[in-house]
Amino acid sequence: MEKYQKKSIIAVLTGVLVFITGCLILLYFAAQELTTQINADTKHILKHVDSAVLERRSVLTPLNKFGFKQCDETTLLEMRRALFDSQYVIDIGFFIGNQLMCTTGAGLLSSVINDLEPDYIRKDEDVRVRFEPQLYLLLFTGRPMEVVIVRQGNFNLIMESKAFNSASIGSKNWEVVYRDSEELHHLAGTKGTYSKISGDSYLPYETGVACSTKNENYCAAVHLPWSQFFSNNHFLLIISLILTCLAGVSSALMVNARIAARRSINQRIRKGLKKGSFYWTYQPIICLQSGKLIGCEVLARFEDKYGVLFPDEFIPVIRKNNLTWTFTEAMIATTIKELTSIEVLPEGFKVSLNIFPCDVELGNVSLLPQITELINSRFIICLEITEDEYLDTSIAHTHFRTLVESGFNLSLDDFGTGYSNLRNLQNLSFHQLKIDRTFVQDIATEGLKASMIPNIMELVHKFNYTCVAEGIETSEQEAILKTAGVHYGQGWKYGKPMTASKFENYITSQHF
Repeated sequence: MEKYQKKSIIAVLTGVLVFITGCLILLYFAAQELTTQINADTKHILKHVDSAVLERRSVLTPLNKFGFKQCDETTLLEMRRALFDSQYVIDIGFFIGNQLMCTTGAGLLSSVINDLEPDYIRKDEDVRVRFEPQLYLLLFTGRPMEVVIVRQGNFNLIMESKAFNSASIGSKNWEVVYRDSEELHHLAGTKGTYSKISGDSYLPYETGVACSTKNENYCAAVHLPWSQFFSNNHFLLIISLILTCLAGVSSALMVNARIAARRSINQRIRKGLKKGSFYWTYQPIICLQSGKLIGCEVLARFEDKYGVLFPDEFIPVIRKNNLTWTFTEAMIATTIKELTSIEVLPEGFKVSLNIFPCDVELGNVSLLPQITELINSRFIICLEITEDEYLDTSIAHTHFRTLVESGFNLSLDDFGTGYSNLRNLQNLSFHQLKIDRTFVQDIATEGLKASMIPNIMELVHKFNYTCVAEGIETSEQEAILKTAGVHYGQGWKYGKPMTASKFENYITSQHF
């Protein structure tokens, strides 16, 4: 139970890790989007600032060049012409000295109005600027306006900051300021935003400050809180969080399923060895020269109530869980009994059994001569052992000699693909080499492995071995191997692995 709980915790932690990673990725992209929005707002605001400054110059400079000395119909006409094409200017006034004489909206004033002191003066252009949070125009006395009043020479402009409040600005808190050497001067937006951003601490990515490159000292500050950003994008955020949660849950389920599957395979194989879920098939081995059946290889298969497991699934588990000898004993007990019951099999029929190399090193193979069914059978028992470093030891050599003395044949399986050591061919007491199917399949394409078959046959003749080629599927492969001097063949051309009953029918139908 504790083991299962540990594996469940691993699955949960994996899901949590995927969820956290997903949230971090989501937060990263949200930060990028937030930064993009703030930069876009700042750029938009400064674009309006530059446009407003350009409009102020295009209006005031020509008007002052007229050199009007009094406010008459000619003066008002030129003022109204200038106002007609303006985007930011809502009214223009004419001054004599420090007194407002007329405006485009009200015309000639019945009583003059004295000008007020500016907030700051741009000395380079002699421009006087004043911010008015509530200005009542003479034509609209009941409607206060937030404006910037800019005066140059005998004229001033009333520029409403409302023009900056475009719907394309996503941030609610922004401010346009003019910076001189002494202080900041508010021009539009939420007053104090620039100072707060410069002095207070905010969360990363939610503030931005930029200054105009065309008009020195005009700057914009933008504050877009994460809360507002998420509120503006709440639908996308909800969808992203749902997907992230699903990714975390899916990952946890996948890991849990994977762990459960592996645990299930282990349990199925252990139970299968006890309850007979393993069964054995027999693939014929044919003499290439005569075409006669001379033996068979025993191959394991597995099927239980949960379905089929293939050899590449259960063999690694058997090795990992040290079940190799239990598996071998089960194989021998069943196969010798099944083959003995097939009366048509002749005396001296060769039965090839696969032995795990680790059982050689551990000495388990020394128990084979003690198995009565093997020693007393009418068959030649050939033990197929895959090339492996376990074979290259004095202990392995001793066990092999004992097996040979007990009447077993030894076959070096999958020669050329495993732990190759040619010294073993001379030192070990083998009778047979088995050419791996990859060499045979390479014949049709005349690949590198196929070109090695003559060299393998030289070794076979040198050490007086017999040779079996597995994986033969076509007559072309058979002919080439036969010409090369290969003694025996095995593969789908002669028959697929089959159960004992089907193997008996196969022998009868082929009239061997």
